[in-house]
Amino acid sequence: MLMILLVIAAGVLIGILLRPPPTELDVAINLIKTNRHAAALPILEHIARKYPDNEQASAWLAQCYLRTDRIAEGRTALDTALKYKLPGSLLVPVVLSYAEYYENKDDFAEAERLFASAQSACPEKELESGRASLYMRWSDYDAKQNNTEVALQHLEQAYQLMPDTDLAKTTVPHKISEYFRELAAVAETEKNDDKEAIKLLESSLKWSEEPSTRMALGSIYLRLGDDDKAIQNYQQATTQDGNNLEARHRLIELYMIKNNFKGAQLALTELTEKERSVENFDMLATLSMRVGNYAAAVRALEDAIVLRPKDLALLTRLHDSLAEWSLSLEREGKQEQYISVKGHADRVAELVKELQKNDEKPQPLADKGGSPALPPGAPPVSLVASRIWLAKGSYTPEGEIRLKNISGKPVTDLALNMVIYDNTLRKRTGSVSVNAASESHPMAPDTIQSVYFSSPTIVKTDHHLAVIIFWKGRLLKELPVVKER
Repeated sequence: MLMILLVIAAGVLIGILLRPPPTELDVAINLIKTNRHAAALPILEHIARKYPDNEQASAWLAQCYLRTDRIAEGRTALDTALKYKLPGSLLVPVVLSYAEYYENKDDFAEAERLFASAQSACPEKELESGRASLYMRWSDYDAKQNNTEVALQHLEQAYQLMPDTDLAKTTVPHKISEYFRELAAVAETEKNDDKEAIKLLESSLKWSEEPSTRMALGSIYLRLGDDDKAIQNYQQATTQDGNNLEARHRLIELYMIKNNFKGAQLALTELTEKERSVENFDMLATLSMRVGNYAAAVRALEDAIVLRPKDLALLTRLHDSLAEWSLSLEREGKQEQYISVKGHADRVAELVKELQKNDEKPQPLADKGGSPALPPGAPPVSLVASRIWLAKGSYTPEGEIRLKNISGKPVTDLALNMVIYDNTLRKRTGSVSVNAASESHPMAPDTIQSVYFSSPTIVKTDHHLAVIIFWKGRLLKELPVVKER
């Protein structure tokens, strides 16, 4: 064992003695690997002068010049290294370092030119990740400069270069889809080119199927009068996002326009599962009665009464619906069911009478025309649907509300005051008045009318905002302002 150890020790010693001393390049490389670029630089410059044919020195020299902020000299050294077509393991890190330097300076065009010149010397696959990063950062820069079209082009280039294993590749299609929507909004609002907007939105869908794209398409088709395509897109939006209440309201409105009462009833039924409001249940009851579905109408009215237990108008409607249902059952010879429904109607009638007795001014079940009478001072309309929003980049809220005439007679004076309220500051910040009906433009009984308003009030976009609707000084509804992103 002693002899073996002596032989090994002798071999190691001989290896050390016979090993050639490190060259100047070896010394410089070791200094660079320990981040001592300034110390390595004079050695490499000496090598470059003394041995101009030393190909490897130019690549290391370029790296040192970059780290010591001598970019012009470094770029000359890098161009020389690229001409020698050195191994990718030596060249690629230097190219990527210089590209990152240019990107940090927002000089993306120079980084692109560098990659173009390096392609002949470096393996293309080894540069793809760096080029993808360049185009991603370039795209973000373009977007900040509001140059969406160029940002989109660069982002598509980045996506093509990304390897499938890159996790970021799964998020890029959503961003590309968003850029197409932004371009479509410009085509629609600034260029008044609906065809171009539709084309861009269809391209957006090819990258990512998103509810916001469907909503934009539905809005354009609705304006163009293509109700079928509008319905198709709103249906897709509700399929992808079950909580998209705006799309459901739009569908109901379109079904009503097309006299598709069964479709509207189904859409309203789905809506009331998400948005339980008296207005929604009231409309559902009306539609259910139109298609002869008395049971659905009664259920809807009973759900509305749960929200407003002492609402005489709702109770009266429930009584009338039950009475009509009982007559229908009697005509069909369904005696047992007729008795049950008739008994329910009688109980509701008693409740109405009891509530009327407690009222200072009792109201009849119906006026002379047969329509339910409203209590004195009650608003002649009900809010059927609403959408209040603050568009991205905007400082002024907008809104669209749909009102239904529930008074049983034409409304000739319907002035509404929309108050903008800042819940963060807990104070009113402004208001706008709209006239939804007048003597020259009356609102017929049982009709639904849309009212759009835009507030001139400048608001704080990071605050919680609301719009409070008043009719003749009386609170009609308070609605939150939804911030679009």
